[in-house]
Formats: sequence, structure tokens, C-alpha cells
Amino acid sequence: MQPQSMTGYGRGAAGDFRVEIRSSNHKNLDIQINVPHYLFSHEPEIRKQIKKKFSRGRIDVYVPRSEDGVVRMKVNKPLAREYYSALVSLRDELSIKDDIGIEVLASQRDIFLMDDTEIDAADLYKAVDAALEELEKTRIEEGRSLIRDIRDRIGLLKRYLATIESSRTDFIHGAQQRLRERLEELLGNTPVDESRLIQETAILIDRSDINEEIVRAKSHIESFENTLISNDTVGKKLDFMVQELRREINTIGSKAQEIQIINSVVEMKHELEKIKEQIQNLQ
Repeated sequence: MQPQSMTGYGRGAAGDFRVEIRSSNHKNLDIQINVPHYLFSHEPEIRKQIKKKFSRGRIDVYVPRSEDGVVRMKVNKPLAREYYSALVSLRDELSIKDDIGIEVLASQRDIFLMDDTEIDAADLYKAVDAALEELEKTRIEEGRSLIRDIRDRIGLLKRYLATIESSRTDFIHGAQQRLRERLEELLGNTPVDESRLIQETAILIDRSDINEEIVRAKSHIESFENTLISNDTVGKKLDFMVQELRREINTIGSKAQEIQIINSVVEMKHELEKIKEQIQNLQ
């Protein structure tokens, strides 16, 4: 299935029916159907048509009343006669002098029935299917735009991560020298214990090392890219990957001391937020 945005619009027509369908963001599939009363019995079939095509998003279906969808009323005459007989009997028993007129019967709403409007169900379903087809096309087109934008941002993440990895190497190479300079500043002319310096340098590097986080971040980015080019791109799956990637970036930020690493972490967090916004609109 091609990647789709959850926003889109489609229209369809067949016979006397005109159907409009809009979709918007929703974490699940939420179907809202607005049809005339004489189409209520067809709602289950319309829902079935929608579920065949979409798995996420709020789907709003609107079917206006057809031009010949005139409401016709009919009277349940046997029931009206029963009402009248019962009212006459009650009037005589209670010695009421008033006549029982048409107004009294008219107040009995259950004697009036709404005549079923004749419809061509095949035309209705054709119109719905045409609207769904157009909706799917707009969602796919929008989905392609989202994927392109996400790929561009993933490219930026890889660049920032490469900068972080390069800065990590520089940090390791310069850690001993910085520690030596700091100790000489504190100790003055007192000789520096080389073995102790090496030990302290190792502790410092171990505490600040971000190699594992970099490796995992690379792995998450690779999985993300593979998912984007697959045929089963799902917003929820990508959203989970973004969460895992953010966790690694946060850890790098908490360990980092180099200003270049810190700046790259800030930029990566910004791009991840933009990616998350785009993913939330993918089916």
C-alpha cells in the first residue's frame, strides 16, 4: 500500500446521488456519515466500503438530499379509526359534550407514516465508490509530499550525526591534553603523575563516551529509511522509531561537553519535531 496522508477530499456522482467525502487526522479510523433519513439503512454498507480502503483518519461522508427526495406522508387509517372509536367511547362514558374533530386525531403522531423514498442503491454505492477513489488519490499525492519532506529531514539528521561522531573523535584525542592543562593549572610546578593522568582520562572518556548512542542512532535512521521505501509505510511505526531516535539524541546531549556536539543535538531535536509532525498525518 502506498504511503498516504490522512487529509484529503473526494467527490462522486451517479444517478441522482452526489457524494462528498473529507478526511483529516485521527489516530484511528473514525467514520462520520451524514445522509438523509431514507438512506439510514445503507450506512453499514457505506462504512464497509470505507474500511476496505482506509485504516486511519477521520472520514466525513456527506450525501445531500436528492432533488426528487420529497418526503411523502401517509396515514395509517385503521389505527386512526381505532383512535376515533376509543375517543368517542370515552367521551360518551364521561358525558362530554364536545365533538371530536380532526385536530384531536392530528395530535396522534403515530397514525402518520413517512413513505419510503424509492432509491437506486446501486447508484448510491457507485457515487460513494467514486468519491472514495478521488479521496484516495488526493491522500496518496499528499502522502508523497510528506515522504519527500521527511527524507530531506532525515538527510539533515545524518549530517548532524556525522558532525557529532567527528566531534567525539576530537574529544577523545584532546581529552588527555585538556586534563593535563587543567591539572598543571591547579598544581603549579608539582609534577603530574602520568599513570594517574591516564587513569583519570580513561574515566572521563568513559563517562562522556557517546559511541553506543551514535551506533544506535545510525541503526534507527537506517530502519526509518528502509520503512519509508517499503510498501507498508505506517505512521504509527514511524512514530515509534522517532521516539527511539529522540531517546538516543537526548542521551548524547546529556553526556556531551563539546559545543559542536551540543549545537548538533539541538538541530537534530528540531528536525525530529518536524518529522514527528509530518508522520502524524500519515496513515
